[in-house]
Amino acid sequence: MEDLRRGRKRPGSLPLAIVAIVVLALAGGLTACGGGDDNSSSGDSGSSTAGKKVYLNAYASVIQYFKDWEAGATNRGDQLGWDVTGEFGNVTPEQQVQQVQNALVKQPDAIIVTPIDEESLNPVFQQAKDQGVKVITVGATSSNPDLVTSFVARDNTQIGVDKAQYMIDALHGHGKVGIVHGIRGLTFSEDMAKAYQETLAKAPGITVVDGPFTGGFSADLGLDATANLLSANPDMNGIIYDNDDLALGGVQAVKNAGIPLDQFQIVGTDGGTPALKAVEAGDIDMTVALCGYREGTSAANTLNEFFENGSGPARVVSPVEIFTTANAQQKFAELGIGKTREKCN
Repeated sequence: MEDLRRGRKRPGSLPLAIVAIVVLALAGGLTACGGGDDNSSSGDSGSSTAGKKVYLNAYASVIQYFKDWEAGATNRGDQLGWDVTGEFGNVTPEQQVQQVQNALVKQPDAIIVTPIDEESLNPVFQQAKDQGVKVITVGATSSNPDLVTSFVARDNTQIGVDKAQYMIDALHGHGKVGIVHGIRGLTFSEDMAKAYQETLAKAPGITVVDGPFTGGFSADLGLDATANLLSANPDMNGIIYDNDDLALGGVQAVKNAGIPLDQFQIVGTDGGTPALKAVEAGDIDMTVALCGYREGTSAANTLNEFFENGSGPARVVSPVEIFTTANAQQKFAELGIGKTREKCN
């Protein structure tokens, strides 16, 4: 991935509609993306909400996006003078439920959570509501508005549409496209899966090979899933992956299969450092950077609005950033990536 080749010709020039997109809403260094709620510059030492106790629980520490949003929310909370504590659910719904229940015993003023399984957390959210604890969910697009104070999330469906449309355009509407999913039942994966299928179905020249739900987001899982897809479909022209770790494993599998990367389209999501380098190199053709740090900052600012005013938005749509091999250098400059303070970090 560190082979930062320049000027590589990719099949299918980038469509102007995609180049122009700065999609709606979301997620570091080269880790994700920028801007947004960055009115958090230096400490708000005189904040009227100083002293609030806020508990954070993110999906899993093994995925960079969740570490990014947790860091963004923590940093903003520190600036506002909050007492911030946090944990990771480690991809285990039962563990996350227990963690949040234990946190509620300590009577926090608010909790900010990325649910692993929203249904399993609903009774806990009801408990929080009964205790008068504010609840902000991050990245959970189907949060129950009767139970949560607000939710901050990107539009997963639109991300799925953009990824599928990019693939259609890159292949000029003709080819065989595989899909490698993440976790069945996870809102992020399910929303995008539906969007992939509906968008690709509009291109009659595209044949879809719907691949597995891998059950996680890792390069090893992406490598295995891709190897299996390519073994059964050696004439495949590209694969859409739910996330960049899966896509990075896919890059290795494509190489192992002896397929030149400049003849194969790879699309991912997240925008972590390795993926953005791979996009710049042309190994991954397109990714949607979720800008987790920015989203965590947004979640903290949204919570602060409720603390200060007693009310606020029911939903905040987070902006994301589309990176392609064609626009990567421009995006790095635009977002300040590599500078002292990355906007998308």
